[in-house]
Amino acid sequence: MSDVLADLPVFVSESEPWFRASLRSLVEQPTISPGVTDKGPILAGVEVAAALMRESGAEVEIVPSAGTPALIARFSSGGHPAPKARIVVYNHFDVQPATAANWDQDDPFRFEVREDPQREVVYMGRGTTDDKGPALCALRAAQWVAQHELPIEVVLLWETEEEIGSPNFGEILEARKSLLAGDAVIVSDTIWPSAGHPAISTGLRGGLLVSLSLRTGEAETHSGLTGGVARNPLRELANLASAIGDAEFWRLDALAPSQQEVESYLRTGFDAEYFRKSHRLEQLESDVPLEMMLRLWARPTFEIHGLVGGYTGPGIKSTIPANGELKVSFRLVPNQHPAALLDRLTAFVKGFNPAVEVRELGSFEPYQGHITGPIHEAIVHGMTQGFGREPALVREGGSIGAVPQMARVLGVPIHFLPLSLPEHGYHAPNETFDWRQAKGGIASYVHAFAHLVR
Repeated sequence: MSDVLADLPVFVSESEPWFRASLRSLVEQPTISPGVTDKGPILAGVEVAAALMRESGAEVEIVPSAGTPALIARFSSGGHPAPKARIVVYNHFDVQPATAANWDQDDPFRFEVREDPQREVVYMGRGTTDDKGPALCALRAAQWVAQHELPIEVVLLWETEEEIGSPNFGEILEARKSLLAGDAVIVSDTIWPSAGHPAISTGLRGGLLVSLSLRTGEAETHSGLTGGVARNPLRELANLASAIGDAEFWRLDALAPSQQEVESYLRTGFDAEYFRKSHRLEQLESDVPLEMMLRLWARPTFEIHGLVGGYTGPGIKSTIPANGELKVSFRLVPNQHPAALLDRLTAFVKGFNPAVEVRELGSFEPYQGHITGPIHEAIVHGMTQGFGREPALVREGGSIGAVPQMARVLGVPIHFLPLSLPEHGYHAPNETFDWRQAKGGIASYVHAFAHLVR
């Protein structure tokens, strides 16, 4: 197998122009999924991606759904009648909205390239790291595997609704279950804790997204005439939010990390100041590294995303609003379930303020990944070769709604091969990816595939 890999370093180093051009073609397609009704940009982007996959040697199918389609690209196993493995690699092609505000460029969907002594080449634009850059790493590696006729079949699965919770992904999985059946799924949509410290995600937090709304009148009223007597929905919702934050019901049933996981956390090189600067935060609730890692990866959280209502224009308008809405979410860890949490939340809210309406906006189960077996060993080997350092094991603080669905429908273990960094800016202004991570990612995939069928 070492002879087969002999040309890999040259292949990877010569891939930068291809990677740059391919990423440009994908990023400049504004494939926004949240809050849009026009499917045109995503459908146009799917055609661009499909053409890129075909140019790389794949058989490509665009699979429709009630929402937007997914792409399935199948790379042959070099003519081997019975390949030693069949691996599905999942990425998503849709992105978060972006405007020019707070970006260093006037159009977040205009791809830009910048030189950086640490990261070699930096690619800027919405979707570069989440998740088009990592997707291209897997595509380039799959192309190499097919060209070298390794006895492995690689299937790429690119979704277009991940950023809205994958509402139609189960339909796609069921429709192409036989095509996607294999030994495992590898997901590359997660993040290292810090640059220079490779990490493998061992699980994902789940999520429960909720609207809490309250109506106390037919119209806003003058606070000088009704203040002190009229119920203020914003104040009541703020009090409710504070009470939920102090409550225990959303912390119940959480599975604590094992001692092995905690020891692995301590090997990540996690640095509080690096974290703060990477996420552009002014202050932290804790700056103790282990406590931060436990809060980020291993404990449930409750967050307030918006309190809507009343007057928000310039100056002040001294009226009492007639209604308000609180948008909140919970992140769940293994052994917690969104349906059970929703029941507990509803009971808590009705006990605290019966007039508040509870409405679920979305949910996804947490996922406990696999950290044993030949595929995990292959990924560890691949990342060690690709980045020159054995990866640590961490849990992922975020959620990917597609992962529990793939585990349920396909019935195979889900593994993770993260490539993004905190400073890449998931969902943030000035989102970037870089060639240092990309070339390591391509090499990691190839080494993992080769190790699996050695």
